[in-house]
Amino acid sequence: MPEATITLEAERSLKHNNAVYWAAFSNDGRQLATASLDNTVKLWNIADGALVGTLKGHGDGVAFVGYLKDGRIVTASLDKTLKVWSAEGTLKATLAGHADYLSCAAVPRSGTLFASGGFDKTVRIWDAEAGGAVAVLSGHEAAIQSMAFSGDAAFIVSGGNDRSVRLWDVQAKKAGAVLTGHNAVVEAVACAPKDELIASGDADGRIRLWKPDGKSVANFESGSPRIRSLAFSADGQWLAAGGADGTVRLFAVAGHREIAAVSAHKNTVYGVSFRPDGKLLASAGFDRTIHLWRVTTA
Repeated sequence: MPEATITLEAERSLKHNNAVYWAAFSNDGRQLATASLDNTVKLWNIADGALVGTLKGHGDGVAFVGYLKDGRIVTASLDKTLKVWSAEGTLKATLAGHADYLSCAAVPRSGTLFASGGFDKTVRIWDAEAGGAVAVLSGHEAAIQSMAFSGDAAFIVSGGNDRSVRLWDVQAKKAGAVLTGHNAVVEAVACAPKDELIASGDADGRIRLWKPDGKSVANFESGSPRIRSLAFSADGQWLAAGGADGTVRLFAVAGHREIAAVSAHKNTVYGVSFRPDGKLLASAGFDRTIHLWRVTTA
């Protein structure tokens, strides 16, 4: 039988007043949260694109937004703080501790923990219930640019300006394996939801796939001059990548071949995110827009 054709079809476009750094779907897939350098997070209804809320309170651009399992929202800002909000957008807590710009954060699929990293080179693990940091981990030799939780939340992956990809044991609260091989700054990492597979992308446009023990699974050119964002689909079959050329590319994880590409933004794509059902992909760009793409198979 001929191989199925995957396409990314434009569904809807949304806007901020400044560059958009991140986009995340709610766990039920009905809402999209977007984080921007305009110091706000906006909440959008997926069904009609209506703006249903704006989270205000950060004193600088917001670099990350994510949903905890219970629906609470976590944001991370260049103002060096994280905030926890109710699902409706009421501010519940402000968390401080980073000594420099916060550039990235991550939330797992379950539990109340989340993590953050930034220019102070530290990975911090936080507990939404405890209301503070439960671990401060060091090891990166330069700013941290991206991070992600493994599918089972057993470890955190981070990548940074020291060109390394590092693993952190969540339960033991200590450093794990260091994955080396990139020849440029690692600006994007992602973890497959079900399999123990890590993706990392760098400023030379290369994508690497790894096992947590450091075994290299693949090392290939993305087609973009610089990779700034990565995301696995929920079934782990696809890897989305956002590049500095404004292109969103979709790769089949098996065989790491490109299966779809679209000129999505005028410049850098800072965030890509799949809806939990895998049928929608959100891209967030420096051009102040967020695009929703329907993933279709023919």
